[in-house]
Amino acid sequence: MISVSYISKAEKKFSDSELLEMLGGFQKNNEKSNISGVLLYNGAGTFIQIIEGEQEVIDPLYQSIKNDNRHTNVTCLRRAEIQARSFSEWRMGFRKLSNDELIDASKATVFMDDEKLEHFVSDDTDFALKVLTNFKNKTKELIFE
Repeated sequence: MISVSYISKAEKKFSDSELLEMLGGFQKNNEKSNISGVLLYNGAGTFIQIIEGEQEVIDPLYQSIKNDNRHTNVTCLRRAEIQARSFSEWRMGFRKLSNDELIDASKATVFMDDEKLEHFVSDDTDFALKVLTNFKNKTKELIFE
C-alpha cells in the first residue's frame, strides 16, 4: 500500500457548490477503488491532499490528478509505502478551511498563506501528512467522509 500527498493551485476559486459536485464524484470513485484520504482547500485556491491505497490504483490516479485542468502546479510532497492507512475512515474527507481551523496546528497556518506556501513545502516532505493528521485529530465534521 502507498500514500501520496500533494499540493496544487486551483485554476480558479471554486464555489462551495462546485466543490461539492467535484467531491461527489471523487467519493464514488474512491469507494469503488478502495482509496482513502482527505482533501483540504484554503478558499484562496490551494489544495492539499493525501490519497492512500494499493500502488496499482494510486499511481494512475495521481497521474490523472496531475493532468486534471482544474488545477496547476501539482507538486508531490511525499510518496511512501505504508503499512496502515492514516485516513482509513474517510473515502474522501474534505473541508474548505478558515484560518481559525488551523491556528493551533504546527506550521499548518502556512497552508492558508499562498505567499509563503511555495517556499515552505520544499523544506518539509511530511508537510501534508502533518497538516492533515493534525486536522483529522481535531475534527470529525467533514463535508464528506
